[in-house]
Amino acid sequence: MNPILMMVFTICLFLCSCSEKKEPTPSPKIDVHLLNIPDITVDKSALVYDKKSSIWTLDGALFSGYVESCYQNGILKQKMGVLAGKKQNQSIDWYPDGHYSLIANYHLGKLHGEKKIWSSDVPHILIAQLNFKKGKAHGAQKKWYPTGELFQKLNMNMGREEGNQQAFRKNGALFANYEAKEGRIFGLKRAKLCFSLEEENIQEEE
Repeated sequence: MNPILMMVFTICLFLCSCSEKKEPTPSPKIDVHLLNIPDITVDKSALVYDKKSSIWTLDGALFSGYVESCYQNGILKQKMGVLAGKKQNQSIDWYPDGHYSLIANYHLGKLHGEKKIWSSDVPHILIAQLNFKKGKAHGAQKKWYPTGELFQKLNMNMGREEGNQQAFRKNGALFANYEAKEGRIFGLKRAKLCFSLEEENIQEEE
């Protein structure tokens, strides 16, 4: 091959290889809301809680670690994560028989993520499955009667109703069914606001 053509061919190969830039390897997705909490566990009675600021302190300093409390028989009653004085990650409550009472997730002291609540009566039926974002109800919200029948199906957007909203009697019949959109209500809203449910009968409130 002609030396000049050979040189031109080599330059072209070099330029082409440079133009093929490699995409950077994507970083693994990390849930920034699951912050690391020091592996320290302290009895709840040793901490001081300020209701106004929602801050937990130990010996006058912001506490970071896990907080526990137990029933008199030694069964765990509550365990929650705390970071820099504020609730962080998961908080769990148990009934005296060891069954879950409540599981909630927190980020920087505010409800963030899923929250579940179980009834106090055995067999401890799930009665609420809620979702939060930065302390406000956000996303699908479901509630059940203590006997297991569906009570409410709501949709929230940062603390405000948005989308389909429904409420049911124990027999499954709808007693509220409407859509909330940009602050406006479409459907049977009055039944939800002006009536309460009592022993499966709709009672009009004065």
